[in-house]
Amino acid sequence: MKKLRIVFTFVSLALFLIFGTGQATAIEFRCEGEYPHHLQGFASDGESIYWSFTSVLMKSDLNGKKISQIDVPSHHGDCCVVEGKLYVATHLNWPSEDRTAWIYVYDCKSLTLLEKINIPELDGAGVDGISFFDGFFYVCCGKDHEDVVPFNRIFKMTKDFQTVARLQVPGLTVYGIQAFSWGNGYFWLGTYGKEGTIQCDADMKVVGKHEIDASVGVYELPPSETGEPRLMIASHRRENGEAHRNWALVRSAILKDGKLVWEDAK
Repeated sequence: MKKLRIVFTFVSLALFLIFGTGQATAIEFRCEGEYPHHLQGFASDGESIYWSFTSVLMKSDLNGKKISQIDVPSHHGDCCVVEGKLYVATHLNWPSEDRTAWIYVYDCKSLTLLEKINIPELDGAGVDGISFFDGFFYVCCGKDHEDVVPFNRIFKMTKDFQTVARLQVPGLTVYGIQAFSWGNGYFWLGTYGKEGTIQCDADMKVVGKHEIDASVGVYELPPSETGEPRLMIASHRRENGEAHRNWALVRSAILKDGKLVWEDAK
């Protein structure tokens, strides 16, 4: 019992440092390390943060300090955490036309690869954003750079990745939905291009668009004291502009009067 109490106290302290108690505070930090490719997405289980840097998967503490990392096949994309497992949207052989779509599943504690799940319906297109809500996965279909289709395909799937619904979210995006997360009552869709960050309700209906760029990572934070949604959002950086020295800056954002703004600027 004493050991369990110590573990609980440690986890509670970690959550306090990031989330606070009653009053939310602005968050900003740089994740540790530099990587050959840019960040594709990140997620947290409240104890650690998991970063998908295309060809490297990294685990850090809640302040971005590296705990462990592994090399992974390119192209590892966005990710989400469900019941102690990290699910990463992955397409292989990109950018060739014979690329295949997979979900790679890792153990959150050790980053051990547990399973690789092929999504045949998305072979050739690839996958990018992934999220989990109300017992279902939501997987975003990729697009080619030249694709001018004014909508984005999202597949609602069971826990064993069987399709139960095919959804469309309007928006002329580049490469489709890149980062994707459910948080504080909404889906948040990070995109490249002019669409910005798309905010959708539980039925995937667009209720807002925001200038803040969440295309390389977004996940939920506890709401503000007054119930305003808060998000952790990552931004891509390159050290001295060098292509193979990629890292990420993380900041908290808040939905204020219907507009997503950086929390330290509200």
